[in-house]
Amino acid sequence: MKRITIILSVLAVLAAGCDRKKEQTKPETPEVSTEKLSGITYQLNVYSFADSDGDGWGDIKGITQHLDYLDALGATALWLSPVQTAASYHGYDVLNYSEINPKLGTEADFKELIEKAREKDIDIYMDYVLNHSGRGEWFQSATSSESSPYRSYYVLSDNPTADVAAGKVDNFAGAKTPGMGNWHVTAGGNLGYKGRLHFKVDMNAKTVTVTETTAAAQSPNTSSPACWLWYGSISKHAGMYTTGPSTYEITLDIDTDWGFLVCTSTSWASGTKWGGDGSSISFGQPFKLNNSTAADITFGGESTWYFASFDQSMPDLNYGPYASASESAAFKDLANSADKWINMGVNGLRLDAVLWIYQNQAAANASFLKQWYDRCNTTYKARGGQGDLYMVGEAWEETSKIASYYRGLPSLFNFSYWWTLKDRINKGKGNDFAKTVLWFREQYKPFRADFIDAIKLSNHDEDRAGNDLGKDQAKMKLAGAVLLTSPGKPFIYQGEELGYWGTKAGGDEYIRTPVKWTRSGSVPSKSLGGKIDNVMLTSEISVEAQEASATSVLSTYRAFAKARNSYKALAKGEMKEVSSSKNALALWTMSYEGQTVLVAHNFSSSITSFSADPYKVSDTIVSNGMVSTNGSTVNLGPYASAVFIQ
Repeated sequence: MKRITIILSVLAVLAAGCDRKKEQTKPETPEVSTEKLSGITYQLNVYSFADSDGDGWGDIKGITQHLDYLDALGATALWLSPVQTAASYHGYDVLNYSEINPKLGTEADFKELIEKAREKDIDIYMDYVLNHSGRGEWFQSATSSESSPYRSYYVLSDNPTADVAAGKVDNFAGAKTPGMGNWHVTAGGNLGYKGRLHFKVDMNAKTVTVTETTAAAQSPNTSSPACWLWYGSISKHAGMYTTGPSTYEITLDIDTDWGFLVCTSTSWASGTKWGGDGSSISFGQPFKLNNSTAADITFGGESTWYFASFDQSMPDLNYGPYASASESAAFKDLANSADKWINMGVNGLRLDAVLWIYQNQAAANASFLKQWYDRCNTTYKARGGQGDLYMVGEAWEETSKIASYYRGLPSLFNFSYWWTLKDRINKGKGNDFAKTVLWFREQYKPFRADFIDAIKLSNHDEDRAGNDLGKDQAKMKLAGAVLLTSPGKPFIYQGEELGYWGTKAGGDEYIRTPVKWTRSGSVPSKSLGGKIDNVMLTSEISVEAQEASATSVLSTYRAFAKARNSYKALAKGEMKEVSSSKNALALWTMSYEGQTVLVAHNFSSSITSFSADPYKVSDTIVSNGMVSTNGSTVNLGPYASAVFIQ
């Protein structure tokens, strides 16, 4: 009798093992699509994705050479970092909107990429920077002569304080202070000073007093000063000495052609900048500081100022009153450049920094974006494009604050999606995730019924998802699985599918890491100035190594992408929350045209079991981690995921 019991136990174990194996294999079903359905877009940094010629820079040909990799990842579109001629490696300070950056390739290379990608049902999306340009020929001409044909292209003023107060700065859309940014003096201004000066900053009164002096000049304070004086070139700065509870002083010989600023950090990119309102100081008189306008503090003379939402190397473009933006010369010139690329075969645009085109004024920005989209979509349709041109805006803000931007665009990045997901994974709490995603979607509906929710984890401006998840591969695989089973249009950022991590602490380059294609091969790091994490880029994180492992981060992304491309419910379905009493469990269904799938994710580090009744769990489309079933009971291992066809 004991022998029979043992045999039955062994058979039960074997049957359970077969059941688990069955769930790891996509079932044969007539509901599987032979078309690409996923809507997955892969975001890549052209300069660090793949180097075709060995010069250390990623290039357009490198992308073409790796289209099979992108196809295997389920991509239906590629979002390329800016490929136009630009001043910096990242390309967001465009110098010529109608040219391909020669460091990245030629126009012929770009055409070839579009054509080869189309053969694999992959669209090409260009990154378009409409908020600002680089300081190229347009800007140099605009600031050198009042009769320049480009004079109206930029936000220029001889007296920013008066012009803003009088509502003459169109790009502020009536706001008295900008949402972000500073006024800067154009080259050739007579606003600087050469000589010995004493500076006294009173942070309690928020003033700076400057006096001419013959007292001995001081060396800058190097003992962790709390206040810094910036003057001369952008890299010239001096630590001030603490002389009271909130006062800082220093005597310096200075030679500056633009003036000075007060800053709380030695780093230009961080800390708080304190400046003026566009007026000049009077020696010996306290000058009021502010950190909103924070314009350069100058010493008199006459000059023209320009406004920049971001760095002074990227002056804001001017489109005039927002209601008639499409009539402005800058709009028409940029639209003509977009026409060129759309007519070449580009099927989508990603718009950079759309919050700041009209200084965080939602109604003004939405109006501008509608005019831009309608113009570009008209070109697309005239070309013979199918459906509508895809266009997505980067409005980096909470969902509720950017929902109205759907009045202007068909798609917006959902930053709240990732902020919510990483918070829930790190807390091990999944049972309100579907409800939160549905709430996001409800915010958009009043503004556009056919909105396209662009969901994502991290991107080129954020600390990497892997870093936010503690460099834990199980959590990274879970995040990818959740992304690819959620409603919306998912974006995968270069390296997320490989489990990359990194922070901006040492520079943005560390979150724009090159792809390591082979175990022993080099990576295109020249564009990044060698700023890469070689501790992370081991042979085992390479594409070559991960393709050989069925449990790698890459294999997980590929499996869930394949499922999304195969099942219309997963790719295009409407989400419905399935309530769960288990805190760690995220459950929902996705339904489309008669097809339904049940999605289950365990957001915790412990095994979670639940009854799926009345849903079927006999056929598993895709799974990750430890997954088993016993009747209607599903067991999910730590950070495991499963999708069941109904």
